[in-house]
Amino acid sequence: MNCDEWFDRLYQLLDRDLDEKLWRDVEKHMKDCRPCWDRFEFEKRLKERLKNSCCKESCTEKLRVRIKALFTKY
Repeated sequence: MNCDEWFDRLYQLLDRDLDEKLWRDVEKHMKDCRPCWDRFEFEKRLKERLKNSCCKESCTEKLRVRIKALFTKY
């Protein structure tokens, strides 16, 4: 696995959404590649901070509908 292939799997890795073989390949690459390991750690910390700071308040139904419409539009 190279860095580009690893990066394509980064968000699956963060979400723990990889099968066992792919998980091992990604994990091995991170052990051998410091830049990818650093990127993983950064993204993991960022995701955790966002989860802890942004998800405590709920949004209005009107805002939720507008956001959902944006996703379906693109």
